[in-house]
Amino acid sequence: MASLIRELSLLKRRWKDRRDASRVIERFDEARVQIASLPEPKPTPRRLLLIRLDDIGDYLLFRNQLSMYSAARWAGHTITLLGNLSWRPLFETYDANTVPQAIWVNKSQYLESPAYRAELWMRLREGGFDTVIAPSRTRPLLLDDACMLAAAPRHAIGARNEHVHPSWSRASDALYQEHIEVSRARLHEFHFNAEFAHRCAGASFGGSRPMIEAVAPPFAAWPPEAAASPPDGPHMVCFIGANTRSKRWPLHRWIAFIKLYAGHYSHRILLAGQSQTEVRMAQSIERATGAQSIAGRLGLPELSRLVAGAEAVVTNDTMAAHLGASFNRPTIIIANGVNYFRFTDYERAGIANVSTLYPEAFERRRLKEGDFPYGWSDAVSADLASITPARVLAALQRLRQGVS
Repeated sequence: MASLIRELSLLKRRWKDRRDASRVIERFDEARVQIASLPEPKPTPRRLLLIRLDDIGDYLLFRNQLSMYSAARWAGHTITLLGNLSWRPLFETYDANTVPQAIWVNKSQYLESPAYRAELWMRLREGGFDTVIAPSRTRPLLLDDACMLAAAPRHAIGARNEHVHPSWSRASDALYQEHIEVSRARLHEFHFNAEFAHRCAGASFGGSRPMIEAVAPPFAAWPPEAAASPPDGPHMVCFIGANTRSKRWPLHRWIAFIKLYAGHYSHRILLAGQSQTEVRMAQSIERATGAQSIAGRLGLPELSRLVAGAEAVVTNDTMAAHLGASFNRPTIIIANGVNYFRFTDYERAGIANVSTLYPEAFERRRLKEGDFPYGWSDAVSADLASITPARVLAALQRLRQGVS
């Protein structure tokens, strides 16, 4: 019965996915008509727009390459970053000196408000950009591509789009005069960004892993309600949420894991998250285990400081996984397998001190088929429940002991 319910759920998701695919093409055609009505562009030589509108985790795997775009091929260009407002605090804390100016996009407003979109498109049209670079590997037509069309450069450069819907990728790629080909499709996102930068800009960050080099800011903004004082001793951080249900380890699993962990280690356990769902989950875990909730109380710079000093990080497949990797902290990722080779297969990518645990359903299929595409419609929320607290603790102990 459980297997039948899972198959029915997957069929429903795939039907919704196909329906949404055609709707996006229709909306993009409408956006192109609106963009075509903007004033004629007046591109200025050596003005470059770099579009990076994906989420916080994607930015963490890209940010080491950001300064490369002012080197080699693009030296002497004035570079503007079109960035996602969600990671602006991280950019301003660690990367503000990499590009001279930035335009920030509130994605929710952009997608929901025609007036907001029109204002942004006009600003881009008036920017006089001669060149646009769109390095995102999965480039949304309605976001990155529409903004590129609004900027109307003489020359547009993009990665070959790897979207799950071939119709989206074909429509997207047709908009760019130059395509950057990367050698292997199943490449971890950090390595993909490095190769793209090398081929597009003529330079790439030389490190073998994502790395935040700057010293994190002090806990100047630590709120009184979060704790009596910022942690000044050993602590472990659990990021308990994710942006979709199928990526969230169940509440009862978190509670059991934290109790198990506390039986082996005496240091402080902090529960992090941002959404109201995660705040409520953290409160339930706090009541059940005595771990301390800081969910919804800290900004990204403060969270990054916590991770930088953590004994360990345990997280769902979310931005915290890449934050832990960037600070080279022992990091356990509890992942459903979606886009696994891009975002969670750190060990296979040769990036140490990160271990990823996948559901039994995913592991069985991987053993049978080898590496294979695994999209969001292949994972259901019950899958993560098959990952036990004992597995998580054992993986963490191996990492802390330096055992692969």
